[in-house]
Amino acid sequence: MSISPLSQFDGALIDGLKFCAMTYILFEQIRSTENGPSRLRMRATEVEKKLIEELLPICKFVQAKYRAGRYISVRWVNGSQQFDAEVVQSGAHVQQGHFPASAFLEATCVMHPNDYLSRELLDTKGRAFGLDGISRLKNREIESKPIIRRNHEFIQSYSKLVLKQIGKKAGIKYPHETTLIVQCSLNTLYTPEEWEVLVAEIRSGQPEHQFREIFMYDAVSEYSCSL
Repeated sequence: MSISPLSQFDGALIDGLKFCAMTYILFEQIRSTENGPSRLRMRATEVEKKLIEELLPICKFVQAKYRAGRYISVRWVNGSQQFDAEVVQSGAHVQQGHFPASAFLEATCVMHPNDYLSRELLDTKGRAFGLDGISRLKNREIESKPIIRRNHEFIQSYSKLVLKQIGKKAGIKYPHETTLIVQCSLNTLYTPEEWEVLVAEIRSGQPEHQFREIFMYDAVSEYSCSL
């Protein structure tokens, strides 16, 4: 029986920067195989799914927050517990009470309902139009039609998805000092100005929650913010 590559992370307390390096090595190991890009795109097994939806978002958070005076170690847990990872923090900023010595991370992904169809179409045909113009036909083929965007409608429709997911997560009881990491699979490419509009809508509309922080980012354009 082969050992899952996830076992090197499971339950082990790892310095945050080393955790990132190990995650990127695993990503490249998968990507370099014959069907690697397809496996990553389609999240073919638990390994790819956990890598894309949990490990990489945690890396994004760590790289945004790790600095002199705030050293972060990560203990990722592969299970059904109500968090994805525990973090242990040290350094002057922790000693001064700016950040807790122990905290938790929960990662979630927000995507358009047609995102999976787009990924499947890219995997089989190598191209696709916008997400709103994609549908599966009765013969199981995927149809993709170009659409016209009007003003900020695409931002408003996506912000509703984000707020709905935050609201869903806010209704779950998480450990004290939990940060919610929201990985945004945006419904199109955003300019920096459009990202700021999205952030403003999320910030003004976010429901009450008990999270220490909501860290939101876009994996494609590398935008990020803390709410």
